[in-house]
Amino acid sequence: MNSTSGILIIGDVMLDQYVSGSVSRISPEAPVPVVKVEKEWSTLGGAANVAANVASLGGQAVLVGLVGDDASSASIHEKCAGQGIEYHLVKSAQPTITKTRIVSGQQIVRVDREEELVWSPDAKAQLESSLNSLVKACDIILLSDYAKGTLSDEVLKLIFNAAKDNGKRVLVDPKREDWSAYKGAFLVTPNLLELGMTQDGRGISNDDNQVVNACNSLRTKFEIQNIVATRSSYGMTVVAEKGVLNIPTRALEVFDVSGAGDTVLAAFGVSLAQGKTVSESAFVANAAAGVVVSKRGTAVVHQTELEKFIKSNAKSISKNELGDFKNSVFGKKIVFTNGCFDVLHQGHRKLLKEAKALGDILVVGLNSDTSISRLKGAERPINSVAQRIDVLSALPDVDAVVVFEEDTPLELLQELKPNVLVKGGDYQLKEVVGKDEVDEVVIIPLVEGVSTTNLLTP
Repeated sequence: MNSTSGILIIGDVMLDQYVSGSVSRISPEAPVPVVKVEKEWSTLGGAANVAANVASLGGQAVLVGLVGDDASSASIHEKCAGQGIEYHLVKSAQPTITKTRIVSGQQIVRVDREEELVWSPDAKAQLESSLNSLVKACDIILLSDYAKGTLSDEVLKLIFNAAKDNGKRVLVDPKREDWSAYKGAFLVTPNLLELGMTQDGRGISNDDNQVVNACNSLRTKFEIQNIVATRSSYGMTVVAEKGVLNIPTRALEVFDVSGAGDTVLAAFGVSLAQGKTVSESAFVANAAAGVVVSKRGTAVVHQTELEKFIKSNAKSISKNELGDFKNSVFGKKIVFTNGCFDVLHQGHRKLLKEAKALGDILVVGLNSDTSISRLKGAERPINSVAQRIDVLSALPDVDAVVVFEEDTPLELLQELKPNVLVKGGDYQLKEVVGKDEVDEVVIIPLVEGVSTTNLLTP
């Protein structure tokens, strides 16, 4: 095993097989559909799918894992070579993990061929002898833990020690109830189910405060710098020492969620290796997930389609473009609201949803970073204006976002002349700036106990 550079992926390597066909009758032998096979194919799965996504997003993928001595292993070798993945696949006594999905329009059944993977003494010695050089040569380490045995406690200890010795960041897609083996990770990416499996997250619902509290507890207990909880239709929540970032979901159309977590991990790895911040990488990963769930089966996201998707979702307009924007929506009822929207929460979502229901077009005036610092203090904003624009642009109720540097949106209102001005319930009508520039002012009640301040306060 010798590696030059790139993103090191270690974890449970799998082959995902698909059998697709049509169903026209029920079996006379049992009350099950009879599938007439029309097409069969296979893709890289598990850690191998993470590597495939790294490669398709423009990163240099270096894959390490266990495979058997069988046809599935041969297929994985062939696919890795074909997709430009550098691979170090160690032979195990167990068969290659293979998942076969029978599909007719939708998945009918899945057949798993697997045994718990075990590192033989020779295989472990091979890993130990090469791990330090692999870690030293990489930019970042991604651990794809499907709890199949590859990432045993002993192996995880070897990886984290090598990462620490070489100053490398470790990102983990977890499947364990106990995260003690991930102690010291730079970033962990649980979905809501995985978060709920942990002692600190047991019994949580898809609620902003519950998710943040569970993530903060896990982050502190296991010395994890960042936790990114993926929350299906609620998007993703980034919890770090300096604050919280909620990013709404972005999806073309949800067709198949298989491997979405692999894509999120890969996108984070590539983005962080390119020098992006965690918050910036979260936007990329969220967009990548939005693309991949619109595809059939375990799939990858290509760099060009991701860039196209992100560009098509941008809704930011400048102050100078307000006139042209108003002309483009002539005859439609324009609703305007404004704020910092620093850490998007349930109250913000309610306000924006109800504001959009009052008209045809919703324009959000967004305080600039300097404006927020003047109003809220030097420690704010938590999230930059670019990040806040991206979050708001991902919301289906928002049609346009325009940034203003002033303390109030009066100049925007004078230029746009919206029909309705919406404010949160902490305002009284006499206090509303710009009320004379619109036909109607609507005050929407706040969600009790939900605020950015509450989210930022431990």
